[in-house]
Amino acid sequence: MRTTKRITVGTLLVGASCALGMLAAHTAAADEQRFDDVELVVGTFGGSWKERIDEYIGEKFRALGGEINFVTGNHTILLSMLMSARGQDAPMDVVEVTESSWPIIQENELLRELNLANIPNTQYLDERMYDQHRVANWLVQEGVAYHKDKFEEQGIATPTHFSDLVNDKLKNRVAIPDISVSSIINPIVGFSVDAGGDEHNIQPGLERIRQVEVYSYVNSSTQVPQLFESGDIWAGIVHAGWGVRMFDSGLPVCFMHPELGDKRGIAGVGFAAVTANSKNAEAAEWYINMLVSEEMQTILHTKNGIVPTNKVVQEKYAGDPKLDACGEPFLLLSPEEIANLYYVDFTGFDMRDWTAQWNRIVIQ
Repeated sequence: MRTTKRITVGTLLVGASCALGMLAAHTAAADEQRFDDVELVVGTFGGSWKERIDEYIGEKFRALGGEINFVTGNHTILLSMLMSARGQDAPMDVVEVTESSWPIIQENELLRELNLANIPNTQYLDERMYDQHRVANWLVQEGVAYHKDKFEEQGIATPTHFSDLVNDKLKNRVAIPDISVSSIINPIVGFSVDAGGDEHNIQPGLERIRQVEVYSYVNSSTQVPQLFESGDIWAGIVHAGWGVRMFDSGLPVCFMHPELGDKRGIAGVGFAAVTANSKNAEAAEWYINMLVSEEMQTILHTKNGIVPTNKVVQEKYAGDPKLDACGEPFLLLSPEEIANLYYVDFTGFDMRDWTAQWNRIVIQ
């Protein structure tokens, strides 16, 4: 005897729901981007910078089936590697670049054009922070970190300009970056603006730097905290993130954002880009998109002291900034403050010319 199975409306609804659920799961799985057997090589900075990126982005990339490796060094070293490999397989897929290296990059066509559709997080960046070849993933604000107690003991006024380092009481107590490192570019511009010049006329600024009577021209920002710790210096030109790290280590440092005309603070912008000969462009663009995500930008802001380029993170922390030993914010974080920073015009920039002028005027 054949029995007939009764199908109710409820049964149909449950069945339909299960089918839709299975379809949604299948669609999500199908849409999930995977990078099975892709080896992505990233050229970036070393130390905690690389480690924090690897902990967040690296783990996610490995979970999608790929492998990520890092080549570390400052932007000059990374640029030299790309130059040496012109016409050959790229030594890296993603590279950190700075504005000062941009003329050389353009001249030698070292980067490939980006498919910005693969980097949707650019919607959270100001338009000046990305173009068809690069996406800004960090911004630093260079100024003067100074020892609050020493300045008070010596009766040294609170500085407001780079040129305030020209002070007899600070003789042999100041550290300034050497011309061999890119972190000197913005200070040279700042001193030049103080002295009536600018990035297109740096001679007045170099003459002002010569008057500082520097204790040390450092070739690495890591040297500045060491000189503070030893008591050799009371002031050093660094970006504000280093001020945060020194303060967190127990040093009573304050941070001065220089005034440059009607601007306050000076910006150094860093970008991530895909190399011209990369065979992993899609994975590289995925990496850059993650680099400017809210989560990664939050980590780099709170742990490494950079100014986030992601506006969501800027707004999130602008209302509760980390304060220095003088009770002032270490970082200028609101979109309005970031828009009012001094942005160097690198048109016609030639580091070789700047170096020659430095050696002639500052190093005598």
